Amino acid sequence: MSTISGSFSETTLLEQRVLAESLMFDDRIKQQYIPNIAIIPALKSIQTANVMAVGRAAKKDVDVEVIWQNVCGREAEECGGCNIGGNPSSTNAEDYALSWCRDYNFSENEEDYLTNEFDIDTAVAKQLIMADKTLSEAYARYTVAQLEAFKGINALNTNAKGIVQGSDTFIEPAFWSASLVAYFNRVAILNKLTSPIMISGNNLYEQFIVSQASYANAGGKGDWNLWGSLKMFFDLFNIDTVNYPNLVTYMLSMGSVALANKFYNPGVPARGFEMTRYTMPSQFIPGFTFDVFYKDSCTEQNRLTKHDYTVRLKADLFLNPFGCDEGNTGILSFTCGTPTP
Repeated sequence: MSTISGSFSETTLLEQRVLAESLMFDDRIKQQYIPNIAIIPALKSIQTANVMAVGRAAKKDVDVEVIWQNVCGREAEECGGCNIGGNPSSTNAEDYALSWCRDYNFSENEEDYLTNEFDIDTAVAKQLIMADKTLSEAYARYTVAQLEAFKGINALNTNAKGIVQGSDTFIEPAFWSASLVAYFNRVAILNKLTSPIMISGNNLYEQFIVSQASYANAGGKGDWNLWGSLKMFFDLFNIDTVNYPNLVTYMLSMGSVALANKFYNPGVPARGFEMTRYTMPSQFIPGFTFDVFYKDSCTEQNRLTKHDYTVRLKADLFLNPFGCDEGNTGILSFTCGTPTP
């Protein structure tokens, strides 16, 4: 028996969630809702920390516990003796409150579907897909802003293509070509970054694509081999949008950041506080879950039902606070251009 008043039972709400997932397999519909969040899989590729949700009652004002594992302060020792073994790696647990939260609100009215060839369940399902897309893109832009806040100081500040000014490294436009990869490799080594990746907007994108296409041509293998020495990700929508008018490229060390998400609602719809609460997994950010809030009300004209929804994403991006070198955050920023005087 349903515990929900109104026309949408908990079964219907779950069916709408399933319908949203199935609609994403329709190629025509899928093209309308694919989000621009290329930075998210790039960040996930370097996450090594374990993120565990913390219940409300467990620790006040704490949403997640992040466990960072680091191996620092190790040195080669002289041979001798029969002793085997040594110090373990450090496992550091840190509590965090998630500071970023966004809602996607929508309503659907049964009055609008009395003479409509579409049905209200499909309309709601499409709204749920759009909620996933919109909130995922908003979070992607937030992660770029966080990288800006986390960036450290480039140790390679002399006799190099880059001009270091504070936590920014400026590189003149003429240098942005495949050969710049050699400079980035040098930066990674001297800054002691582990298995670094590059995340860029428009910087180097065309050069990368041309090199990829020219690999089969005589003389094209050299540039492509350069790219192969450094893992590249491109997000043409979020990085340059957040940093406008600057064109920025980031270098991130393995384990430097952690993505986190927290939800509070039950998996099965439950009635409470004059609304129904349940969760919906993200189709675009694996492992992320949305809180969904639903409420119905009577319409005046034909005493039908108006359905109101809020889809909420609570998430954050955290910097590893236990790096081995003081001042080295594991994140560097490179801007195409020259520094201001």
